[in-house]
Order: sequence, then structure tokens, then C-alpha cells
Amino acid sequence: MQAKMPFYFSVDFEDFGHDFRRALGEVNAPSNKAALWKSYERVKYFSDKFFDGRKVTFFVTGALSRTAPDLVRQIAQDGHEVACHYNFHDKISEGTREELGPNLDEAIRSIEAATGAVPVGFRAPSFAIDPSDSWAFEELSKRFLYDSSYRTSDPRDDLAPGGTIRFGKNSLREFFIYGHPHLGGWFAVRTGGTHLRLFPSRITIDAMESGYRKGHDALLYVHPYELLTGSEFWVSWKDISKLPAKKKRLRWARQVQWIKMGHKGVERKLAAICEHFEHQGPMRLAVADTRAS
Repeated sequence: MQAKMPFYFSVDFEDFGHDFRRALGEVNAPSNKAALWKSYERVKYFSDKFFDGRKVTFFVTGALSRTAPDLVRQIAQDGHEVACHYNFHDKISEGTREELGPNLDEAIRSIEAATGAVPVGFRAPSFAIDPSDSWAFEELSKRFLYDSSYRTSDPRDDLAPGGTIRFGKNSLREFFIYGHPHLGGWFAVRTGGTHLRLFPSRITIDAMESGYRKGHDALLYVHPYELLTGSEFWVSWKDISKLPAKKKRLRWARQVQWIKMGHKGVERKLAAICEHFEHQGPMRLAVADTRAS
């Protein structure tokens, strides 16, 4: 029997309703704690059914750690890794170095307050760090052991030999977000999120295998709203009624894409993926193994 390839399953554990409404200008957007708890129960179910009980990595925002510290604490107490997903669900590429550092520090403090431990890993919301913005990765290297924000279709060792990026005395183990090129490189399939929900499982498996052959860690990532089938994170038309008509229609269409499309097939696709790949546990373990070798 052919051995399965290793992969890492992670959750970008963000509060969709809060983040969606905050992005539209609502300063004190509410949190949907009930839906977050329900999605966490689904992760525990997947862990038992597909991963032989191995724990997973949750990339958690500082904001969620402040609004739902009991949930974040429970995730850590259950043995999962709680890593950092920035302070709010903001695009780092739209900010500056002067904004990045203080927001990272506030997120780290919030996660530590909830879990009792300093996070060692980071992933940017929407993977929104431009690969050319070396200053952002340099700031991350001052605070974390690893990052998983860098998007690429290139072989790993062409970018970072051994998967490690160095900045003076600091280093950053990079779990690259690999995109498998299609249509002559015009479009790249990533291994999670919308692509997992909308494309057949074979497409995701091919992308994971392609990245693995190029030296990358095979990753599969999901969001809380993708784990539920009842539109529990839905933001009502009334809640976005103050937006201009064109922007309101656009945001509504994007919400349909994120909340309504392909969710019922996630479990089936995960089962198919796990016929070829074996989950390795929290991503922090790979960093410890790398540094010990």
C-alpha cells in the first residue's frame, strides 16, 4: 500500500459576521459566539473522524481572543495550537510597517491573555502580505517562529532554502501558501477556502500534490463559516442597508459565495483528501522538528 503524503490542516478562526460588518465601517460590530462554538465542535468531529484525534492549528485574531476568550481558552486546553491571525481581520498590504508592529503586539497580548501562552505562528488575514514587502516578514520574524502568509507557485527552495527566511539574527520558517497554476498560469488553485468548496476534491488533491513535489508543505485550510451548513454566520440585508446600492449588491453577492456555496460537500471532500494525505498535527511541531534537525 502506497504511503500517504503528509499535510497540515488549519483553521483561520475568524468571526465572519464581526469582520464583515467592521469592514463596512461598523465600529462596534457584534460577535456571533454561538456559531463560532458550533464550528469548533465540527473541527473536533473532523479531528476524530479523519485525523485519528490529532490536533490542529487555529489562527485566531486578537479581536476574537478579546470577545470570546472562553472559546479560545478551550481550544488551547483541548490541545490544539492557537496561532495568530493579526489583531483585526485587516489586510496588512493596505497598512504600513508603523501600523504592523503595534497591531501584532496587541494581538499577541490578547491571545496570551486567553490561553496563557505566547503564539509562535502567524497567518495574515486573506494572506494579504505582498511577497515583495520584506519589511512585513521581517517584523514577523521578530515575534514568531513561523509564518503562513506567503503566496507562490514557485518551488520552495527557489524562495527559501529549507523553507527558512532569514533577517539578520532572526529567522522565519515559512509554510508557503501554494497555488497550482491553471490556464497557462492565469489562475492558481489554492488548497482551501472557496477553492475547496467550489472545485471537485480531485482539483484540491492535485494542487496539494503539485506543491508537495515542489518542496512545499501540503496545507489544507478552512474557515469557521465553511464548516457549517445552516448559514449561521449570515449577515442580514438590514444590517448592510446603509451602504450605497452598488456596494451593497456586491457585498451581498460575496457573502452568498462565502456562506451559501459548497458547504455541504466539505466533509465528503475532506474524506477524499485523507485517502491520499495524512494530517501531521499542529504546525508548530514542524518548526520544532526543523530546528532540531
